[in-house]
Amino acid sequence: MKYKKNILLLGVILTVAFTSSKYSYALDNIIRPYQSVRSAGMGGVRLTTGIYQENFFNNPARVTANEEWRIQLPDPMIETSSATITSASDIISSTSGSGASELITQIADKAGTNLHGRFQMTFPAVYIPFERFSFAAALITSAQFDIDLRRSYQIDPMVYTDIGPAVTIGRKFLDNKALSLGATAHITYRLSSTSIFTLSDLIQGLSLSPTQTGSDGAHFDLDFGATYKLPWRPFDASVVTALTINNFLGGKYENLGLSALKNDSTPRAQPRTIGLGISITKHVFWKFYDATLAFEITDIGNNTNGSLFRLLHLGGKLKFLFLEPRVGLNQGYFSAGVGMSLKLFDIDFATYGEEMTLNAGGLQDRRWALRVSFEI
Repeated sequence: MKYKKNILLLGVILTVAFTSSKYSYALDNIIRPYQSVRSAGMGGVRLTTGIYQENFFNNPARVTANEEWRIQLPDPMIETSSATITSASDIISSTSGSGASELITQIADKAGTNLHGRFQMTFPAVYIPFERFSFAAALITSAQFDIDLRRSYQIDPMVYTDIGPAVTIGRKFLDNKALSLGATAHITYRLSSTSIFTLSDLIQGLSLSPTQTGSDGAHFDLDFGATYKLPWRPFDASVVTALTINNFLGGKYENLGLSALKNDSTPRAQPRTIGLGISITKHVFWKFYDATLAFEITDIGNNTNGSLFRLLHLGGKLKFLFLEPRVGLNQGYFSAGVGMSLKLFDIDFATYGEEMTLNAGGLQDRRWALRVSFEI
């Protein structure tokens, strides 16, 4: 058995070496603790437009924009990428087809790409808006994997599982309620991978599971945010600006001293970030309403050595009957989506491109996301 594994390993290395047409590099996508399907369809804008479940990890001041009381029932969100779907299909077919040689070829063909998946849920949750003061609380669960199969015969698995409660409060100020300030307090337990594996490790049976080779920890952290509605009303539209600071205490998952693995290491941190944004909303626009266009710079501090263009987001939406079509540019890549508000549940669907290198235009990871939300 060991002899066969060594032969397979040699075949993988030789195939990768002689069929490679891409460079060998590590992928450097920006990791975010929460991903909104609504925001993804709008190019990643969220600081000036986010509501309800987006209050907790983006701009807490937007809790004052929630229009009605809501009790959140299960709202599963799943996300994957075109490369993941194709890779899974090809590798599965190869294992049931021509045997080891076909499997080696498929592994080599996938080198230099990223395999991505995410599951997320904000449940249970409650949102309570008043005239000036608003409140929201939720238990948030998120699991994400990004597995980079490099052409240097290494596998870099970025696997995260986060779970914990979050509480957001916000208040409107000034006589015209133009200024909103908000804060979110969250306790999060994170389990994440920390190791880079070689193909030899994988073939020898070393587990990629974070529970076997990763680290864990928990932290208490704070987010702060503000929005201000400008007195300027071009074309009778509302103009809103935003400023946020997320993970104010540093996001290192160690200040609570909680660890189940007891391996003296902490999971990958979620760095302190700053965000800026501006949006314009025309509440009645021909046969549509709430037509919005937003531009934001986010993840400042979560983009080490990366290009400024990876921080830029532009997007818009409008409403018509029960539909909300969305479109935008995320890090320069096209995004689109649609939201449907039905009687018993809401559905959000989006596709967007995520930059996987440090420079815009380096390597696009085309992703697809779906969220089904039940609420009362």
